[in-house]
Amino acid sequence: MFKLVPTWAYNYQEFWDSIRNRNLWLIHLRFSAVLMLLVIFLTSLYLLNVEFSRIQYRAFIVITIAITTYNLFLYFIRSRLTCTPGKFNPLHFSLLQIVLDLISLILLVHFTGTIETPLYMLFIFHMIIGSLILPRSVIFLIATIVLMVFTSMVAFEYYDIITHHHITALHLDEHSKNFNYIISSLGIFIFTIYTSVFITSRIVGKLYKREKQLKETLEQLNEAEKSKQKYIMGVVHEIKTPIAAAQSMIEIIRNGYVSEIDDKVKSKLDRAKIRNDEAITLINNILRISKLKLLGEVVQEEVDIIKVLRKIVEDRKELLSQKNIDLNYEDGTTIKPIVKGDEVLYELIFSNILGNSIKYSEENSRIEILVDKTKNNLLIEFSDRGIGIPKEDLEKIASQFYRASNITSGKFEGSGLGLSLVKEILEKLNGSMKISSPSKIGSEKFPGTTVNIKIPFSEIKLEQK
Repeated sequence: MFKLVPTWAYNYQEFWDSIRNRNLWLIHLRFSAVLMLLVIFLTSLYLLNVEFSRIQYRAFIVITIAITTYNLFLYFIRSRLTCTPGKFNPLHFSLLQIVLDLISLILLVHFTGTIETPLYMLFIFHMIIGSLILPRSVIFLIATIVLMVFTSMVAFEYYDIITHHHITALHLDEHSKNFNYIISSLGIFIFTIYTSVFITSRIVGKLYKREKQLKETLEQLNEAEKSKQKYIMGVVHEIKTPIAAAQSMIEIIRNGYVSEIDDKVKSKLDRAKIRNDEAITLINNILRISKLKLLGEVVQEEVDIIKVLRKIVEDRKELLSQKNIDLNYEDGTTIKPIVKGDEVLYELIFSNILGNSIKYSEENSRIEILVDKTKNNLLIEFSDRGIGIPKEDLEKIASQFYRASNITSGKFEGSGLGLSLVKEILEKLNGSMKISSPSKIGSEKFPGTTVNIKIPFSEIKLEQK
């Protein structure tokens, strides 16, 4: 029994996506082939004055209609297929397409002269396409069946068992009775078919092997990432214990349970408590991010987006002041947007984006934050007059470890992970991000960058401000 789906590809979505794309490509190609057949037939009939018999004429019409009909059927059912190895899946769908095409081509070849028609060379084309999709054993079996059927047709016509449909415009003499012509044509055809299948399937086999290795590597990386996040969670949790203990001791001393303390010492303890609280908050945030990376876990709570955004702006005031950057904040909404999600993750989003705007802007620059809404979305726009992003880098700027080509080494610190983290978090929160450069407030010297954040309106609870 032949196995269509390789074991390693059972749960490999990229493999199924590529098969789906090839199936759709075949359907589109078939529509083009039908159009080409009509053009050839009408050109032969009315421009070249090729004489077709009544049987040939009817056969051509029936075959063309049949191809168009089953192609429309295939087009409408393709999207309903599930990628389940044990059931009818996209690979079975590919096999069905190839079999239907080969049957149509066999009939078309028969009614246009069999060994005399150049159309039988299209079998080679179909074998190459089949080799790109189906396993080597399956396509070799199909190639053998096709060659047996074609050879049998030629033999039956040679011995007058079936009718030979000759086209005078192609050959004045009927080559179906020329033994030497038949043997030489069949020999070259068989050699070409098997050679094409062997070479193509061998190349595809190597590509599948590489894809299998890539899948295994990705799985290993995912496992390594999980191990790393588990390690981080373990370490951070251990760090939290002595900090929490120190927090308790500070509270005991601050509240005078050990001995009376003067106001100066109490002030120092208050500052120590604040810093300790910040450390515990930071640890909890790291644990949340690790859970997001490890489990895809997002805390679902009501988040006041505007409050979170203003908090981030407030936290950056000192840095803005140091670089003398003017920050213009405008809220065009008439509502208080409360979004379902994780407040810490929203803080990370705004902190990363605003942090980048400040980092990549020179002194005495300007940053603009606009908040607005459409019918379906809450929109938050960050624009700056920084160094901007080259056009060729825009599509890749949110990829992990990628940094724009215009960033001067050593001048701007960074790992290239910030925007990729923002993108990942937004996807988890059903939002989206669009980055453009130059920004709408940019200048020729400092083109700047605009980052648009979009949050679905269905996730927002409306409260009058």
